[in-house]
Amino acid sequence: DAVSFNLGQESENQDSFKTLALAFPILLVVMYVLLAFQFRSFLQPLLIFMAIPFSLFGVMGGLSITNNAISFFTLLGFFALVGLSIKNTILLTDYANQARRSGMGAVDSAIEALKERFRPLFATSMTAVVSLIPLAIESPFWQGLASVLIFGLLSSTFLVVTVFPYYYLGAEFLRM
Repeated sequence: DAVSFNLGQESENQDSFKTLALAFPILLVVMYVLLAFQFRSFLQPLLIFMAIPFSLFGVMGGLSITNNAISFFTLLGFFALVGLSIKNTILLTDYANQARRSGMGAVDSAIEALKERFRPLFATSMTAVVSLIPLAIESPFWQGLASVLIFGLLSSTFLVVTVFPYYYLGAEFLRM
């Protein structure tokens, strides 16, 4: 009882990770319920959530390139990235659904969604990436968070534009 170990703030860090581990599933469930209500579908929110794995490639690559470890701030950046990545797929899915309601076929609606929504999707993602570069370069404290957002947005945007239309077509096939 006379000997005690003080590991600094490691116990507080572990508590923070536990809190984030609890918050992430709750975040996903709340987002799924809201998207299911918005799109009046149980399948389309799952389709929209496909953007999350798209961003993981960039997150892990970015942390590796910048030599950053997974920390509390990188997890916070990942939470923000989940919202940004899902926003991109919502843009495409919503426009493709509007095209479907106007009478277009599934393939034509996916193509139309890409043609009409590519510029806003690309512009918002690249604006976020460019605005985060000074933070990643100048502040070692925030570098992990900025790297997660930068590289995750780059990979998510690229994969959403190139791969997501195929997932949309697959979902439309399942709905039929």
